[in-house]
Amino acid sequence: MLNRSAVTVRMKQPFLDWLNSLPDPPDCTLELLNRDPPVYLLPFVDFQDQQEDLLEDFYDLIFEDRLAGWWTVEEDWPRDRTFKMFKEWFECKFSSIVQDLVDGEPLGLEM
Repeated sequence: MLNRSAVTVRMKQPFLDWLNSLPDPPDCTLELLNRDPPVYLLPFVDFQDQQEDLLEDFYDLIFEDRLAGWWTVEEDWPRDRTFKMFKEWFECKFSSIVQDLVDGEPLGLEM
Protein backbone atom coordinates (compact mmCIF):
# COMPACT_ATOMS: atom_id res chain seq x y z
CA MET A 1 0.00 0.00 0.00
CA LEU A 2 1.25 3.51 -0.78
CA ASN A 3 1.23 6.15 1.88
CA ARG A 4 -0.71 8.54 -0.39
CA SER A 5 -4.22 9.75 -1.03
CA ALA A 6 -5.49 9.93 -4.58
CA VAL A 7 -7.92 12.42 -6.03
CA THR A 8 -9.74 11.99 -9.33
CA VAL A 9 -10.56 15.30 -10.99
CA ARG A 10 -13.46 15.79 -13.41
CA MET A 11 -14.24 18.97 -15.30
CA LYS A 12 -17.53 20.78 -14.80
CA GLN A 13 -19.49 23.14 -17.05
CA PRO A 14 -17.44 26.30 -16.31
CA PHE A 15 -14.32 24.55 -17.62
CA LEU A 16 -16.13 23.62 -20.83
CA ASP A 17 -17.47 27.18 -21.12
CA TRP A 18 -13.91 28.53 -20.85
CA LEU A 19 -12.67 26.01 -23.40
CA ASN A 20 -15.43 27.03 -25.82
CA SER A 21 -14.48 30.71 -25.40
CA LEU A 22 -10.97 30.14 -26.80
CA PRO A 23 -10.00 31.23 -30.32
CA ASP A 24 -9.97 27.67 -31.71
CA PRO A 25 -11.96 25.55 -29.27
CA PRO A 26 -11.95 21.78 -29.60
CA ASP A 27 -15.26 20.11 -30.32
CA CYS A 28 -15.88 18.69 -26.83
CA THR A 29 -18.60 17.76 -24.43
CA LEU A 30 -18.30 17.21 -20.69
CA GLU A 31 -18.65 13.50 -21.33
CA LEU A 32 -15.68 13.58 -23.69
CA LEU A 33 -13.62 15.78 -21.33
CA ASN A 34 -14.20 13.35 -18.48
CA ARG A 35 -13.86 10.08 -20.35
CA ASP A 36 -10.46 9.37 -18.76
CA PRO A 37 -10.09 11.75 -15.80
CA PRO A 38 -6.67 12.28 -14.24
CA VAL A 39 -5.77 10.94 -10.82
CA TYR A 40 -3.35 12.90 -8.66
CA LEU A 41 -1.41 11.42 -5.76
CA LEU A 42 -1.33 13.65 -2.70
CA PRO A 43 -0.05 13.28 0.85
CA PHE A 44 -2.02 10.76 2.86
CA VAL A 45 -5.03 11.92 4.87
CA ASP A 46 -7.25 9.49 6.66
CA PHE A 47 -10.11 11.75 7.66
CA GLN A 48 -12.63 13.22 5.26
CA ASP A 49 -12.53 16.61 6.99
CA GLN A 50 -8.81 16.87 6.06
CA GLN A 51 -9.45 16.43 2.35
CA GLU A 52 -10.63 19.99 1.78
CA ASP A 53 -7.51 21.40 3.45
CA LEU A 54 -5.27 19.11 1.44
CA LEU A 55 -7.00 20.02 -1.80
CA GLU A 56 -6.62 23.69 -0.97
CA ASP A 57 -2.86 23.14 -0.66
CA PHE A 58 -2.62 21.62 -4.15
CA TYR A 59 -5.52 23.09 -6.16
CA ASP A 60 -3.32 25.59 -8.01
CA LEU A 61 -1.06 22.84 -9.40
CA ILE A 62 -4.04 20.74 -10.45
CA PHE A 63 -5.81 23.76 -11.98
CA GLU A 64 -2.75 24.68 -14.05
CA ASP A 65 -2.24 21.08 -15.14
CA ARG A 66 -5.83 20.80 -16.36
CA LEU A 67 -5.65 24.14 -18.21
CA ALA A 68 -2.30 23.25 -19.82
CA GLY A 69 -3.68 19.88 -20.86
CA TRP A 70 -6.16 21.64 -23.13
CA TRP A 71 -4.60 25.01 -23.92
CA THR A 72 -0.94 26.00 -23.58
CA VAL A 73 -1.29 29.76 -24.13
CA GLU A 74 -1.17 30.91 -20.50
CA GLU A 75 -2.35 34.41 -21.39
CA ASP A 76 -5.73 32.87 -22.23
CA TRP A 77 -6.04 31.10 -18.89
CA PRO A 78 -8.40 32.60 -16.33
CA ARG A 79 -6.68 35.01 -13.98
CA ASP A 80 -7.06 35.04 -10.20
CA ARG A 81 -7.74 31.33 -9.98
CA THR A 82 -9.03 30.88 -6.45
CA PHE A 83 -9.89 27.74 -4.53
CA LYS A 84 -13.55 28.74 -4.77
CA MET A 85 -13.22 28.94 -8.55
CA PHE A 86 -11.45 25.57 -8.60
CA LYS A 87 -14.39 23.94 -6.80
CA GLU A 88 -16.81 25.54 -9.30
CA TRP A 89 -14.80 24.23 -12.27
CA PHE A 90 -13.86 20.74 -11.03
CA GLU A 91 -15.39 17.82 -9.18
CA CYS A 92 -12.91 15.95 -6.97
CA LYS A 93 -13.28 12.46 -5.55
CA PHE A 94 -10.78 11.22 -2.96
CA SER A 95 -9.50 7.71 -2.34
CA SER A 96 -7.52 7.14 0.82
CA ILE A 97 -6.42 3.64 -0.11
CA VAL A 98 -3.93 3.44 -2.96
CA GLN A 99 -2.29 0.08 -3.58
CA ASP A 100 0.59 -0.59 -5.96
CA LEU A 101 0.26 -4.12 -7.34
CA VAL A 102 3.24 -3.83 -9.69
CA ASP A 103 6.44 -5.67 -8.78
CA GLY A 104 9.68 -3.79 -9.20
CA GLU A 105 11.03 -0.41 -8.21
CA PRO A 106 8.91 1.68 -5.82
CA LEU A 107 7.03 4.61 -7.37
CA GLY A 108 9.21 7.60 -8.05
CA LEU A 109 12.38 5.53 -8.52
CA GLU A 110 11.71 4.05 -11.95
CA MET A 111 13.98 5.16 -14.74
